Amino acid sequence: MRGASLISIGAFAAAAVAFVAINVLAGAGLSRARLDLTEGRLYTLSPGSRAVAAELPEPVRLTLYLSEGRADIPPQIATYAQRVREVLDEYARASKGRIAVEVVNPEPFSDAEDRAVAAGLAGIPTGRGQERIYFGLVGTNTTDRQEVMPFLRPDREPFLEYELTRMIYLLGEPERRVVGLMSWLPVEGGQPNPMTGQPGAPALQVVRQAREMFEVRTIERDTAEIPADVKVLWIVHPKSVSERTQYAIDQFVMRGGRVLLFVDPLCEADVPPGVNPMQAMNLPKDSNLPRLMQRWGVELVPSMIATDRDAALRVNVGSQGRPEPVDYIAWLSLSENNFDRDDAVTGGLRAMNLPTPGALRTVPGASTDVSPLVRTGTNSALIGADRFSFFPDPKALLAQFKPGGERLTIAARITGPARSAFDAPPEGADDAAHLSQSAGPINVVVFADCDFLQDRFWVQEERLGPIVLGLNKIADNGDFVIAALDNLSGSSNLMAVRARGTFRRPFGRVEQLRREAEQRYLAREQELQARLRETEQKINELQRARADAQNPGALVLLTPEQQAEIEKFRAEQVATRRDLRAVQHQLVKDIEGLGRTVKFVNIGLMPILVGVGALGLAAWRARRRHADRSHRAALN
Repeated sequence: MRGASLISIGAFAAAAVAFVAINVLAGAGLSRARLDLTEGRLYTLSPGSRAVAAELPEPVRLTLYLSEGRADIPPQIATYAQRVREVLDEYARASKGRIAVEVVNPEPFSDAEDRAVAAGLAGIPTGRGQERIYFGLVGTNTTDRQEVMPFLRPDREPFLEYELTRMIYLLGEPERRVVGLMSWLPVEGGQPNPMTGQPGAPALQVVRQAREMFEVRTIERDTAEIPADVKVLWIVHPKSVSERTQYAIDQFVMRGGRVLLFVDPLCEADVPPGVNPMQAMNLPKDSNLPRLMQRWGVELVPSMIATDRDAALRVNVGSQGRPEPVDYIAWLSLSENNFDRDDAVTGGLRAMNLPTPGALRTVPGASTDVSPLVRTGTNSALIGADRFSFFPDPKALLAQFKPGGERLTIAARITGPARSAFDAPPEGADDAAHLSQSAGPINVVVFADCDFLQDRFWVQEERLGPIVLGLNKIADNGDFVIAALDNLSGSSNLMAVRARGTFRRPFGRVEQLRREAEQRYLAREQELQARLRETEQKINELQRARADAQNPGALVLLTPEQQAEIEKFRAEQVATRRDLRAVQHQLVKDIEGLGRTVKFVNIGLMPILVGVGALGLAAWRARRRHADRSHRAALN
């Protein structure tokens, strides 16, 4: 018995030694092995990130300033810091030595803290004198170029890979590609007021981001020639474009130049400087390049707005004291199902906000290939732009909405051979060698909305006092522009990175229930308001008929007919309100019932299924053991 105990102890000791040895050997021999089983592969760099790291033309140093070894560091920062360090190590491995990562602890009043402050890092006050917590990143290259992330916030973890790859990309780009910007909107900012001395409005955020990655060069709106070094021509809201400028654009495309074009049937941001906003409502707000677009194989549906019931953004109507949220069918919040997942420009987008967009359609007999990049859902319709020009009523538009059942194209990529829109150079145009046919397949991206470039529809700036911490992205509008410019200028390494940005997982069934109930509610409410107006009109007519022509200002008493009409309306009003309450009550019941079902499936059903499976497995094993015993007994 004692020998058996010694054998057991020895076996246990041998197993413990083997366990430690296996872990040591695995740590030494498998340190580079990776197996990422997380949803979305959070610990695996995307192909674009690996390509950017591996193709760096010169070394890059990333210095992580991280306060460590202190009791006052928030747990969420300490946890996120480990995640950041792991990702930085992945970049270093992917670069094969081109990226060097250094972690520095900027202790209070040290030289490291001085370097962190000089680089522009933002420290969080600890409440103990002037001590601060640092968690920022500084990137440098051999030409002393520097990129800084002032503070790595845990709530921006979904953007971590994109921001790191973007920093490395900017540090490693030897020469910036040239983008020509031709705009009829003040996207590059306003001019300062010489009378008041006030500075002009800043450039749109999408333009500022483009300047970080490209050399954005302003092209005059009446130019006769596009510079030869321009890779991509970015055209925004073209209006009344001269023939010589259209010819310059046409020949640029025929020579192989790429174009990113934004047109709009109703641009709400088109308010000329110095013009009263009320007066601006009477001015034309549409833009188009029909002559060129026809030859490219696509056209903008004139004077029509693309609406989508399922993608409608919720806005507040009513008084300021009693706002009422309503789905505005002309302001769209598009999601992944609305984007072409196979195209490099839209493959990584998650959400996009579009106010009063237009629609594109293919020209019959076009020689080019028109591929939709952004589309509405099937619960959409085209509505005249005049319905949205003067104080549109979101509730009335929603109640009267009738879907067409077809998806509408808002953005498209045009490729393939194309013919020039001009038989010869017009007067005043550059008379260089005229190309009647494209030298090769053209590559043009057309977007039927200009308002979505405005900051308020996709980005919010966040600050820590005077220090700008970064941008809080609420949609991917800017990503679309940068991705399109990047792709059209020849590089697509950043495309896969954008696929790892923020993403939403809405409760689709709950949203569908809400929309259906709201549609019934608003339709009934519109009916009630129509009846109210009709009844008031009939009452006024009856009163005018009863009024004494000799004394029109005299007080008129209600007749029995008028009184009956009022009582009839009141009865209808009470019944309608009761119906409205029933619709709302049923909506709540449907959502609560769906919630109970989801809870049962997640909390009750799955454990039950697991338990039943375990019992079935136990019964099967018991039968197997009984059969084996019976078989052995029969053999004996």
